[in-house]
Formats: sequence, structure tokens, C-alpha cells
Amino acid sequence: MAEAKTPTTPYRSRRMALGWSREHAAEKIGVSDDKLERIENGKQRPNPQDVLIMSEVYQAPELCNFYCSTDCEIGKRYVPRVPDSELPGIILHLLDSVYEVEDIEKSLVRITADDVIDESEVESLADAQYTLERLSVMVEALQLCIERKISRGEISRDAYCAAYEKAERRKR
Repeated sequence: MAEAKTPTTPYRSRRMALGWSREHAAEKIGVSDDKLERIENGKQRPNPQDVLIMSEVYQAPELCNFYCSTDCEIGKRYVPRVPDSELPGIILHLLDSVYEVEDIEKSLVRITADDVIDESEVESLADAQYTLERLSVMVEALQLCIERKISRGEISRDAYCAAYEKAERRKR
């Protein structure tokens, strides 16, 4: 009888991509080798603090989204799985979603004008929500990409935060 293959989790994949032994990673994260092995093999759910530490140590903020969208009971319901994409793909999908939002704008105004959603408007409302959720996921993908670039030293955290705060003040 064939041995069942152990599932590969993003936690294990990221450690392996770094070329680290499990022992080295466990020491940096502050957990036992056995605990890390159980997490990596999907036999134990990590706790949120372990995921935060792994995401920092592995320079992989996408691990937080994975945890929230797959392991956290609240997150499974409310946090969408964000694709782990690079900037050009994210921007193209983001712009595509923005163009779709422009198309639903009038529909949303018609639906909400009388403050009643009748049966003939339900499909348009569902389409609008789906489009807005796609846009939201792409915004989150962009944020994750930026966080990954910051954690890997490709973008200065201080410079990015200062620029973001400046943009925030300008847009108020």
C-alpha cells in the first residue's frame, strides 16, 4: 500500500525556499522542531503569534493572509485569499477591476435610489458586490506585495510610510 503524501503548506514551502533546515527555522521562530514539523505538515494549526513571527522571520507577509483565510474561523468567513502575485500582474488585475467598477456605478445608484432592493435588482446588486470584492482583493494583493518588498529590503519602510502619510494628508 502506498504511503500517503504529506501536504505541503506555505510555511514549509517558504522555509524550503530560504534553504533553511527545520532546526534552524525553529530556533529563529522560537518553537520546537517537533512543533514546526507538525505545522509544516498540516497536523497542527499554528497560533496567530507563531504566524506573525514566521512571516517576519521568513520575510513572507503572505503567510498572515494564508492563516487568516484558511485557519482562523472568523477569517475563513471574512478574509479573502489574496493571490501571491508580483506587481505587474496585480496592477493589470486592479485596473481591470477599476474599469468594471465604473460600469456598475449607475446600476448601484438606481438600486439604492428608493432604498428598496426589489427582486429585479438582486442580480445587479450581486454583480456589483462581486466586482467590488474583486477590487478589494486586488487592493489587498497590492498591499501584500508592498509589504513583501519592504520586508525583503527592496523598499525602505521609513520612506514608504512617510510617502503614504503624505498622500493621506493630501487626500483629506
